[in-house]
Amino acid sequence: MQAGRGSRRLRLRRWQWVEDALVSLLPKEAHQGSTWFGRVGDVVQQPPVWAGVAGALALGGGARGRRAALRGSVCYCTTAILANLAIKPMVSRRRPPGAGDNRTGPVTSSFPSGHAATDLAFTLAASQEIPALFAVLAPATTAAHWSLIRSRGHYPSDVFAGGVLAFVVVVVAWKLWPPGPPADNDDDDA
Repeated sequence: MQAGRGSRRLRLRRWQWVEDALVSLLPKEAHQGSTWFGRVGDVVQQPPVWAGVAGALALGGGARGRRAALRGSVCYCTTAILANLAIKPMVSRRRPPGAGDNRTGPVTSSFPSGHAATDLAFTLAASQEIPALFAVLAPATTAAHWSLIRSRGHYPSDVFAGGVLAFVVVVVAWKLWPPGPPADNDDDDA
């Protein structure tokens, strides 16, 4: 049993070395907002932006918009709780070298990325109700995820794990709570 743990720790250390090497390839000036794509990502990864999207959908999207806002918000919150309160305390992974330089934070574990998890959960869940939303929200989510890596806030595997968590939450929600009818012929006042 001990040999298995030792070889797993060795693999994890090797993987950590690979990720440290990948992060070291980023330009030294790679920090928050250092490119236009990074600035978009820095803004989009913030929870008030997703609350604003949900509010706009709920107010202006009719019955389908309200369903999309509700589904996106429920999956966003569920994913945030799982990532930040359940998984991060158990994993306790350090941030990449240079994380937090010249700014306050981050103080939580790096794995998984809570921002990546919640952003993708909202995008996928809301898109179940209004598929056209995916074309608009996916590029914003991608910018946010790239920003998390480029600013050295997260390792690539942190962002990937956040995405996997989001996908699992959205699939479970879809199984337990199927999306509404695809046609917007339901009563807008309902």
